[in-house]
Amino acid sequence: MTHNSPIDLRASRPADPKPWTVLAVADGSAARIELRRYELPTPNEMWELDDAPILSIVMPRAEGTRGEIMFDMGKRQRHRVGRLMLRPAGIAMHSRGDGGVLDILTCRFDPVRFAATTGLAEWDARRLSRCAAITSTAILTLAERLKQEVQAPAFGSAVVIDALVDLLMVDLGRIFRGVPQREEGQGGLAPWQLARIEERLRSSEGDWPTTQDLAALCGISRSHLSRSFAATTGTALSDHAALIRLERAQDMIRAGAMPMNLIAQTLGFATASAFSAAFRRSTGLTPRQYRQAFH
Repeated sequence: MTHNSPIDLRASRPADPKPWTVLAVADGSAARIELRRYELPTPNEMWELDDAPILSIVMPRAEGTRGEIMFDMGKRQRHRVGRLMLRPAGIAMHSRGDGGVLDILTCRFDPVRFAATTGLAEWDARRLSRCAAITSTAILTLAERLKQEVQAPAFGSAVVIDALVDLLMVDLGRIFRGVPQREEGQGGLAPWQLARIEERLRSSEGDWPTTQDLAALCGISRSHLSRSFAATTGTALSDHAALIRLERAQDMIRAGAMPMNLIAQTLGFATASAFSAAFRRSTGLTPRQYRQAFH
């Protein structure tokens, strides 16, 4: 496979053309929010650097998305990218992905307000590893509401946008300040174990993987897996699995071709109604309402 030369979007080169079009924009008191449409070569590589923290939320697309990033700080380790990603201020990031057309909602926070609200100023390797794929249905829900306000502003939108941005910062503070510190060599999972868990969750069809199934893949006990996953990632395995399930559901719904009962069956729900109820709890919309929003 031939790789394209990386697109350099470092702050020192502001005149470089950007590979996106801004579809909608709003300026709040603590952040600038943009809905961007990226049209990227396949495969794609980029270097990015900004003096402000940026939260990126990848909108679902029919074919899904795959990619990985590496932060240029200390130990250079590649991380698989999720739908939610935070790039801290002043830290360069190298990304590789499958390219194509992507809609991404970006929230560029005022650095002073972000630090004051979140209490986050220092970024070690452990916190950075969490930045690549943030697990939070609450943030996904806030981002969807923020996208609606930016795309179709109405009475009070400025107030709503400021409130949503504040909530995003508070949630990010809770997530990253709650990441436990761990001494090297204590209680974590190896990269190959994390990769096996991720691949199983993203490729399963039919019965949804249980903790016991995932533990067997890693060659450890169920209780050891639960403890070690939380120690390594800072999030519970059940929460991570639920978010991947939601992401896959959104991708399948947006594709538009698969009936809801087949989506439910593929993702391991007992019935279409159970799937609909779980989806609504996570997003505030039924699967059919979500599909109508994209078609």
